[in-house]
Amino acid sequence: MLLRNDLLHYPQPSARTVRVLWIDPGQRHAYVYDVAARSAEVELVQLPALLADLRDGRASVLPADPYLMVVSQEMLPPKYLQLRARAWDIIAPLVAQEPDIYDARQRGQMIARATAEHQVSHPTIYRYLRRYWQRGQTPNALLPDYCNSGGKGKVRQSSEGVKRGRPRKNGADDGPGLNADEDIRRIFRVAIARYAASHDKFSRLGAYQQMLDEFFIERRIDPVSGRVQTAPQRRAAMLPTFGQFNYWLDHDDDRPPEVARRSSGSGSRAGSGIMADAAPALRATALSAPGRPGASYQLDAMRADVQLVSRADREQAIGRPHIYVVQDAYSRLITGVHVGLGPANWPQAMLALANCAADKQRYSQQYGRRIEAGQWPGRHLPDTLFVAAPLAALAGAEWGDGGTLRTNFNLRCVTADHGPGDWQEVLARRFRLLAPEVAHAATGANALVAGAPCRLDGVLDVAQFTRIVIDCILYYNHRQPAPDTAAPATLWDWGVEHRGGALKTYPEHLVRCSLMPVATAMVSCDGIAFANSSYTCARAVQERWYERVRQRGGWQVRVAHDPSNLDTVYLLDAAAPTQFHACHLADATGVRRQLSAAEMAHLPPAAATSAPADAIIRTSAAALVSFAG
Repeated sequence: MLLRNDLLHYPQPSARTVRVLWIDPGQRHAYVYDVAARSAEVELVQLPALLADLRDGRASVLPADPYLMVVSQEMLPPKYLQLRARAWDIIAPLVAQEPDIYDARQRGQMIARATAEHQVSHPTIYRYLRRYWQRGQTPNALLPDYCNSGGKGKVRQSSEGVKRGRPRKNGADDGPGLNADEDIRRIFRVAIARYAASHDKFSRLGAYQQMLDEFFIERRIDPVSGRVQTAPQRRAAMLPTFGQFNYWLDHDDDRPPEVARRSSGSGSRAGSGIMADAAPALRATALSAPGRPGASYQLDAMRADVQLVSRADREQAIGRPHIYVVQDAYSRLITGVHVGLGPANWPQAMLALANCAADKQRYSQQYGRRIEAGQWPGRHLPDTLFVAAPLAALAGAEWGDGGTLRTNFNLRCVTADHGPGDWQEVLARRFRLLAPEVAHAATGANALVAGAPCRLDGVLDVAQFTRIVIDCILYYNHRQPAPDTAAPATLWDWGVEHRGGALKTYPEHLVRCSLMPVATAMVSCDGIAFANSSYTCARAVQERWYERVRQRGGWQVRVAHDPSNLDTVYLLDAAAPTQFHACHLADATGVRRQLSAAEMAHLPPAAATSAPADAIIRTSAAALVSFAG
């Protein structure tokens, strides 16, 4: 199917490329624009004709958009921002009037009124419209082309004291035993998920033994040093039995699909039984649901009630994580997620939005969860982002028409006072990852001593915790909440097929790099120093930065980075704001690989361990090629 902003290339009779500007909600016709045209004439074409061209091979959809303008906002000169703001003020009211703006007669009348209102000429407004339609219909399309001047482009009940169930057979020796209350069942669920993540074949006895070794020991976290202190606990009266573990594994109907008692070939897609059960209710639910997929997403965050440990030193606690979740308003599908450490903040929330455009199959594979391509759908950005009020208060300068979201992706942000979503119920019920009294992340404390201590504290690291969150999301997306409703993934798929013509897609790496937080790094003779580590890149080697440092002293540079993984940071260049230079961690020992900023902070500073210069150049150059599309 075709989407808004898709580029169709026709090689014959004369090569030309057209952009799909707008698709009729009834899927009857569409407006397209020749990106090489010197005029602002838009073509009205029948949508079946375009689909026939694609089907018969007369046209093809370009995999990458060479005209899309995605830049780092911090690296744009003030003059560029002024020119873009001026042009956007003129044409924003015009392009909002879809589809009237595409009709030549009505467009002429609109432009005449805009000419009188803004005191600019007709050719100026037509030039702005041509650039807006040619370059992906975002405010950044109106940036001046001064960068082309000179040089090459750079490119998740029991009563106290009363034992439930039958008495133990050897109760006189070991006591009445341990009640499997909600806290214990919480441990069961997490232990099952952890074992399933690291073993190809699930063993109940193996998962039970691993749970005893990791969770049922005396553990406390020193509030001063953050160190995890442990002591053995092997009294049988204080341990759950394998019978309890086995019983609750079968009793809970929300266990991970990979440990359910069914044949391994009963459906490769998670929740396939739920998908089939939802079929009778799909049409009624979809037809009655207002809107369309991608029209609006909701962004919220919650603080998890568990202490994580560092992957570099598992005796060091690093705090309680925040779970940032993006959810489609139409289908309730979770389209993006990010697990962040430290206090809640806007830059990490933007990484959840960037995850909306990511390849979920590759993302899940990074955490040991293998899924099929269609198991977690959605690689699109919305038209409007509704942000929970506590998070919106943290946005700062990024909020409004001048922020990265608006200028790069034409995405509008709106503050919303929506309550806890059903996705939070899944996290709280399945693994009890959230505190009993759910509070928004922006107002919750994140100190090492915050929250009541539990057996999960000091056991999981951030990667293992993220894997559990991914399991929760996959379960939620394919879960039918009631007999008369459809699962979020089912409703999304239906909506994409019948109402998805306006979905917006962008290259994953451009979305991610442009939404990463930006910080300052220092160029020294040992490398590019950032977050207690050293980095290097092809540009630094080729331009002999390290030799210049020895002669003239170091200097500061701006880098974009992902706080959850500091293996690679991206150097920003004021002369080429559309490019992101990959800088790789210079650590031959591998001690600092795949660590987050919170984990790096507990390591001593390390000087660069030099890698062969030609290898660095080859690796970084390959990264630049991929960024160029």
